Amino acid sequence: MAFFPHSQLFLGSTRCIAVSGPHIQILDSKSGSVLSSTFNFSESDKDSVLKSGPVRCAALSPSGKYLATAGDDKILKVWEVEGLQARSQRELPKRPTGIQFAAGDDIILVADKFGDVFRRDKPLVMAYPLHPPENIAKPKKDALSSHENVSGGELVLGHTSLLTSFVLSHDGQYIISADRDEHIRVSWYPKGFNIEMYCLGHTKFVSAIHIPKFSPSTLISGGGDPGLKVWDWMTGVCRGDIPILDTVLPYIRVRPQKKNELDEDGERKPNKRRRKKEQKNKAQMSDDEGEGEKPADDTTPDASAPAPEEPFTLAIHKIASFTTNDNKYLIFSAIGATALFAVDVSAGFSAPSEIEPFDFGKPVIDFTLEDNGNIWVCVDAQWGEAVNDAMVERINLVSGKV
Repeated sequence: MAFFPHSQLFLGSTRCIAVSGPHIQILDSKSGSVLSSTFNFSESDKDSVLKSGPVRCAALSPSGKYLATAGDDKILKVWEVEGLQARSQRELPKRPTGIQFAAGDDIILVADKFGDVFRRDKPLVMAYPLHPPENIAKPKKDALSSHENVSGGELVLGHTSLLTSFVLSHDGQYIISADRDEHIRVSWYPKGFNIEMYCLGHTKFVSAIHIPKFSPSTLISGGGDPGLKVWDWMTGVCRGDIPILDTVLPYIRVRPQKKNELDEDGERKPNKRRRKKEQKNKAQMSDDEGEGEKPADDTTPDASAPAPEEPFTLAIHKIASFTTNDNKYLIFSAIGATALFAVDVSAGFSAPSEIEPFDFGKPVIDFTLEDNGNIWVCVDAQWGEAVNDAMVERINLVSGKV
């Protein structure tokens, strides 16, 4: 049986929702007992869940009544949390990169990687009603379209690069979106074709953005740059940077594996340049032996020698914030890091405290916050030589205890 760590966790006053691979579990927040789970579905329903593949994106409605999920099968599913009943599903045009409920439970916003040609191949943010109409006219594909909008979603906005993250302003009047090409855009919502402002200054991709509740006019962004940027998003002015690279880099211990990097036996494949060099050296040795001479030294690389490790890449996964005991904190995680990071910004974003790492010894997958200072952290319990099998750790930022 395949093992899936918890990839997302949603906390409520009475229920907790855990997403693990393709599965969803509803837990009692106080006792931890399982109330509903896709593991307990009938065999046919369980097979349907497994065929959908891992859940890549999920969002809980503001009321906590509905859960929206989507994965590699490009199916947007809406679940009723009570009893974990599937209420509706619809096909998305392309694979999603993010899901969020708009104000209320009625509208779901979905961002995907690619759009159609008619939309100039732009990655899109689409809006969907909570439950699709029963009779949807089949959309027609014109000569300029790369695919049909099979879901019938309403286009909100599009980028000319892969869309990585988006958030709604606290008043619901604006939608802020980021992409792989260092751009952050502030658009009206729901009329996203009206662009209010750009926040430009990143030199690498932007992978996470966040608006703190205690400072609604401020946007925090991060990605591949060595620091988090602090913006006045309505004016597009960068108010400062919070350096993070020196603190985060020692905790990044998981390096992404490149495609086709290993052969069938799990050994590193020699690259083309190395292979050509080996062939050239062998040919040179053959020529020298034919002339009765031996090479002065053997420069043939040892194919069995391990290739040098490539440097780790910084990529911010998630940024969040909360207030406790009159202190204001930013919390963030980095892909491949075994620690969660906190910075006190009570004195202002221009004078943040030193970044405090909380190391779990296992890669941090996701985290969620409680108002009382508790942070629930999903970790990959089976990575490396794990001491215990806990898939969720809890720390209290006030006490600093894990």
